[in-house]
Amino acid sequence: MKIIIIIFFILQTSSQLAVAQWIQQNSGTSSFLRDIEFLNRNTGWIVGDDGVILKTNNAGINWSFITNPAVGKPLFGIHIVDSNVCYVVGWFETIIKTTNAGANWIVIRNGAFGSGSSYDAVFFINENTGWIAGTGQKVLRTTNGGDSIITTPVFAGNLHDMYFKDAMTGVVTGSGTDMFKTSNGGISWNNIAMPIGFRIPNFYKLTFVNNQHGWVAGSDNRVFKTTDFGDTWDTLSRVPVNPLTASMRVASFINLNTGFVGGEQGYLYKSSDGGLSWIREVSGNFPPAMMKSIYLYNDSVGWATGGGGKIIYTTNGGQTVVNISNTNKLISEEFRISQNYPNPFNPSTSIDFSLTKQSFIQIKIFDIQGKEIKSLNNKILQAGNHELNFDASNLHSGIYFYSLFADEKKIDSKKMIYLK
Repeated sequence: MKIIIIIFFILQTSSQLAVAQWIQQNSGTSSFLRDIEFLNRNTGWIVGDDGVILKTNNAGINWSFITNPAVGKPLFGIHIVDSNVCYVVGWFETIIKTTNAGANWIVIRNGAFGSGSSYDAVFFINENTGWIAGTGQKVLRTTNGGDSIITTPVFAGNLHDMYFKDAMTGVVTGSGTDMFKTSNGGISWNNIAMPIGFRIPNFYKLTFVNNQHGWVAGSDNRVFKTTDFGDTWDTLSRVPVNPLTASMRVASFINLNTGFVGGEQGYLYKSSDGGLSWIREVSGNFPPAMMKSIYLYNDSVGWATGGGGKIIYTTNGGQTVVNISNTNKLISEEFRISQNYPNPFNPSTSIDFSLTKQSFIQIKIFDIQGKEIKSLNNKILQAGNHELNFDASNLHSGIYFYSLFADEKKIDSKKMIYLK
């Protein structure tokens, strides 16, 4: 009997792990974990509040506390240069580095609580040359490993993240009106005009996959992309977060197609088409904590950290939310809507759907902001296969969504792209 029970337990556990494709790792702390980076598949670092620095040498199976001189400080950014050299920055003039993999630390700056500027972001292209930015509204730069630091002019707002593709060219993010690019190593910075309209979001974490393509998620849940290393940005999509008040705080892409965004209340979304559309992920035990940092090793392996000392980990690209309600399953079997064809289209496209019973049917068209722009059919249809034509001649090019409503109940939605 004991053997049967043990076998049943193993099968149950294996089944649960197969479903729970984001698995929680034990951080050993409840402090807010604000940034994560990996040197390779196994060696990674995390920094967070209360002076927490964690390190793993086995892909997060175990995380060890690293003693450091920033005791009790909120630590916001980490950058790994190589297997020995690592820089950490935080609030109240905190800049420290290690040159022996965390065994000892060198204090570059370590101010008193409540004093001086605070730093959110750090980026080094080698052991000596790097940049630091944060709530002090300025960018610091060094070419000698922090022995001396040069400060650029003060900007208008707070700065949250940065990325450099070489010693001369970098981008720093802040609020929607405080995005800057440098082409001379940070000596001067030019403001980037973001296509934000009347809403001014904050941009907390940006991501680049090469020297041209990058993404950033705004706190209003819009996702923006650049293909010329920050000179220009396009609005791609809006993450379909519900409630709308849960804002995105981090974007991370591993290639031109695969990326994630995460944010408040543990919401995590995945894109497989370069950010044009997003599907919610099962983020394990993260809710209701905020997700603050995501690191992707490849398109299958990644980690995410945030509030409550939480770390989640995937080895198979994560898991999207699927509806397992029996009622909804029956509804989806009664009504089906297909992907429009052609897609992309210009100027018209066909939308096919099928019914197993007579129903009052509507096909509603929405723009990327979620505003309804047209309703098709609006009448009772008999069971069977049906086709509607949608003409977008009077609309602008862009991404639109269409939803099937049966007896005033929303059944399913799909995305379509109109290209003039």
